[in-house]
Amino acid sequence: MAAPRLTLDPALESCPDHSSADFQPIRTLLVAGAPAGTVFIDASAVTQLDASWGKGRDRRQVAWDTQVQADAAQAAHDATAAAAQEEVERVAAEAQAAAELAAVEAKKPKLGIFDMTLSIPDYLAPQISNFARKKLEDKEYIELWYWTKEGCLEADLFRGGVEADESFGITQIGSTLSLKPLTAFKASKKVVRDEDLTWAQVSIAKTGFLNALEGAGWPAEHRGAMASFFYGIENHFTRTNHDKYADNILLIYQAQARRFWHNMLAQGQGFNPAIINTKLLEQISTVFHNKLRDSKYDTVRWFFNLLFSKF
Repeated sequence: MAAPRLTLDPALESCPDHSSADFQPIRTLLVAGAPAGTVFIDASAVTQLDASWGKGRDRRQVAWDTQVQADAAQAAHDATAAAAQEEVERVAAEAQAAAELAAVEAKKPKLGIFDMTLSIPDYLAPQISNFARKKLEDKEYIELWYWTKEGCLEADLFRGGVEADESFGITQIGSTLSLKPLTAFKASKKVVRDEDLTWAQVSIAKTGFLNALEGAGWPAEHRGAMASFFYGIENHFTRTNHDKYADNILLIYQAQARRFWHNMLAQGQGFNPAIINTKLLEQISTVFHNKLRDSKYDTVRWFFNLLFSKF
């Protein structure tokens, strides 16, 4: 069992007056209990009581000094622990403040470095929509219309705020969900199918499309095959024959071939689009002319029905 804690320094204590009447009963017992033949009087009892009290005070003094030393050691330990905890909290607070500041700074628009001797390029390439860029980055099929003058103009208008839409959608990348502008997922309402583009539109769009393939990280082999594909379409011998609809037929072929090429790539069964399939081209030509003939027949029949309905 631990000794009780002292609350007063023994050095401040005063020895009681053992010669007073308060200690008479104790002195009487001490004199009466003295050994026979010993000269032990009342004064001797006072001296013995004083000596006994002094020894007790000395023991208490030692205990007090030990207690004081222990208190000082504990206080020093507590102060060190408190200082260490304060340092830990300070470092953590500074780290959190630095992280919050970095997060704020990261959200601020950044100004890139520039070359004082460099001027603006002679030609500014049209910018495509985020939707078209995302499709190419995902290696998916996308209509050539997005690289026509009309498609690029719409993208420029959107970026300029004419049709700005700040809405966001949720997309999943692996096991992570994130927010992205809806423009990255939203097809244009004005998009035109490849089959319905004009020859001039395809000629303009294919250049931007081929450049965009490189920016989207497409392999050189794939980019080369697609460039050869468009070259083969533009320089196909049927454009110089007597079929005035050769361009229309080739436009349909390029639309179907390019869409099918993307679909097969996604299934790991790709082919070389630069090899023009003559049989497929002939089938497309036959279907086109049949539809054209039927359309003309329907027009003539409608005219005669209208004409004879008046008689």
